[in-house]
Amino acid sequence: MENSRAKLKVAIAVNAFVVVVEIWAMSVGIGRHGLAGNFMFYTECSNLLGAIACAVCAIFEVRELRGGEGCTRAVRWLKYAASCCLLMTLFVVVFVLTPMLYSINQPGFYMMFIDGAKPITHFGAPVIVTASYVIFEADRSMTLRQSLVGFAPTLVYAAVAYPCNIARVWDGPYPFFQVWTMPVWMSVLWFVALFCLSFALCQIPRLLARRFG
Repeated sequence: MENSRAKLKVAIAVNAFVVVVEIWAMSVGIGRHGLAGNFMFYTECSNLLGAIACAVCAIFEVRELRGGEGCTRAVRWLKYAASCCLLMTLFVVVFVLTPMLYSINQPGFYMMFIDGAKPITHFGAPVIVTASYVIFEADRSMTLRQSLVGFAPTLVYAAVAYPCNIARVWDGPYPFFQVWTMPVWMSVLWFVALFCLSFALCQIPRLLARRFG
């Protein structure tokens, strides 16, 4: 019983920490890009989802600590979806954006992992949110079909980003969304590759939860 309470206290502390640093990181982003400009970025949307998920989990865990109901399945799935989106951010930054910057002689590592709030938004939040989901809030019975819940926010973002780029309302904000600067086949290839990556990444927290949750 005492171990269970101690684990709850750690979970609350971790979730509260994420919320605090995410608020700071979002304030930095809004200061640079403005409110609307900031949340054009998938990175910022995924970090906002992470902050919301951690805040909700912390509320339910405090309630459980006081003898009430703990995290429901919906709350666990919210944290799961946030971890999936943040992993997508991390992998795209590491394997797509950083190499792209180096290819045009820009300091990719500094720009993606050191500058501004990016140590949090591009690395810290993905690692902490995913680890805390696996350790504290995991739904160990989640099936492959149910893992689509982690894919849904990326689908929603794409459903906004692609039409906005086609209509030339947005320019990017990522190179692979700039449909007017590349052949159609390349846009389709990017679309398929990113969606396959997103679905694959949804399996990482699901499978880790089954093993270690």
